[in-house]
Amino acid sequence: MDVALTMDDPRVPADAAVKRERLRAWMERRGFDGVVLSRRDQFAWVTSGGDNHVLKNSELGFGNIVVTREKHYLVAHTMDAARIFEEQVPNQGYELVSLRWFEGDPALAARRLAGEKVAADTALPEAVELNRELSMLHYPLTDLEIQRCRWLGRQVDEVLTLVASELHTGQSEERIAQWLACEYLKRQIELDVLIVGSDQRIFRYRHPLPTPKKIERYVLLHPAARRWGLHANVSRSVHIGKPPEEVLRAYRAAATIEARILAGLSAGVSFAQILEWQKTWYAELGFADEWQNHFQGGPTGYVVVDALRNQTDTCVEENQAFDWFITITGAKVEELALLTRQGVEIASHVSTWPGVSIETSQGTLVVPDLMVL
Repeated sequence: MDVALTMDDPRVPADAAVKRERLRAWMERRGFDGVVLSRRDQFAWVTSGGDNHVLKNSELGFGNIVVTREKHYLVAHTMDAARIFEEQVPNQGYELVSLRWFEGDPALAARRLAGEKVAADTALPEAVELNRELSMLHYPLTDLEIQRCRWLGRQVDEVLTLVASELHTGQSEERIAQWLACEYLKRQIELDVLIVGSDQRIFRYRHPLPTPKKIERYVLLHPAARRWGLHANVSRSVHIGKPPEEVLRAYRAAATIEARILAGLSAGVSFAQILEWQKTWYAELGFADEWQNHFQGGPTGYVVVDALRNQTDTCVEENQAFDWFITITGAKVEELALLTRQGVEIASHVSTWPGVSIETSQGTLVVPDLMVL
């Protein structure tokens, strides 16, 4: 799959130009002279995959983007400026502004360049923090982003299938997590979240982070994978030997809700309406209150997931990516889904992982099943 793996691919600056046009149109509508983007997710979006991070444990990067009505700047300290400029935004037309470490905060210098009325993705003096509104500009995804989501979904699927098929009783959760992390690192994919939980921990905790515990029969695997700033968040489960009825009932109910949501996705459907569907389906399948115990999902992309979108009146769009995580005590399902003009696709289910056919009001949809070893 040809997805412009490197930032010097000529398709990347062309794609980034689309983002700046989108940003400038928004600035015109809202009456802003300039915008300052410092967060890693916003930097990745506006540069079509660039990375401004140094510290891994911070949402803020070390390069600040300024977009005004006519110009765009990259502002950073000298220790990072040239590297980010040459390797993360090549051929994108940025004017580089470099400061010595003792000359002040680059974010404040970026604010001064942005003009009189300024919006920002972080709290800056004399700027309006509008990160959530700016994130709405990420959609619709461009053709390049759709292709990258498909590539990322395939990689996540292949790694999960590889690791899951080799699980056996006695391996530790931590060892399995290390194996997963290594396989993704080989593919230049970072993990924002890595969950490996087993047996009763899956029933007790919604987020069973890996421990030294040895697995017995039942394992939940969940990587939140990221490349180019885009995410593929997937949850898969494996059972060693015949699953008990308790597990099968919970898993199939979750898979049914997942399939119904995906089958019902279409442009113009509100996220609030989808939540109401979910509540009805949880009750119908015998798990009426389970929707209350975890976020239910929403759009994904450069944000891990906009999990509170279902409490707004916003609607599904064409060329949008989704992360619906359906959890019932003892089971969780989650895939990277795309809605394009061709319809809905599960971008993260393309390998040999077993599927289960679910009947929906829109027809039959195959979603990943519980893998039984």
